[in-house]
Amino acid sequence: MRVVLARLRDVQFADGSVAHVDLVRSDEPAPEARVFAAMVVLQDIDGRYAVAYSPRRREWGLPGGWREAGETVVECVLREVREETGVELAEDSLTMWGEERFTPVSSTGRWPSDGGSMQLYRAQISSAAPDLRATEDDAVDPQWMSLEEFHNLSGERFWWPLIEDAPPPGSPAPPPG
Repeated sequence: MRVVLARLRDVQFADGSVAHVDLVRSDEPAPEARVFAAMVVLQDIDGRYAVAYSPRRREWGLPGGWREAGETVVECVLREVREETGVELAEDSLTMWGEERFTPVSSTGRWPSDGGSMQLYRAQISSAAPDLRATEDDAVDPQWMSLEEFHNLSGERFWWPLIEDAPPPGSPAPPPG
């Protein structure tokens, strides 16, 4: 089931590009051919979130990024988590959580010209705040943060409804809607 949490118009990004964005909670994957990137709401056993700073986007965010040629969506998210946090996740640790659907308004921007989706997963690790380390320069200073700390550092971002909708660690993911 898919539920649209928010329909946001004219969202402006750090590079000056503009897009309409639908935030969708879903336990089903977006069509793989439309997914250009993936990210994960990664929590430790105490409910802290793994986050990193993106110099390009000039914001704190969740681990994730663009798919590489020939890569599946799941391979993408597992690689991005490893590169941005050093955490090795298994494929079976991922739970489908939703997507951000982008429809470009401006001709600039990193997403495909016909739009597409960023797939969102949830995952929880069974330990408390293991050391995090980034191996790529597109995400730096990875940290474990409470939801409040994360919100205070990132500010009001368009994607907050998808983060706030995540249940506490150890809780089963409620169905969308």
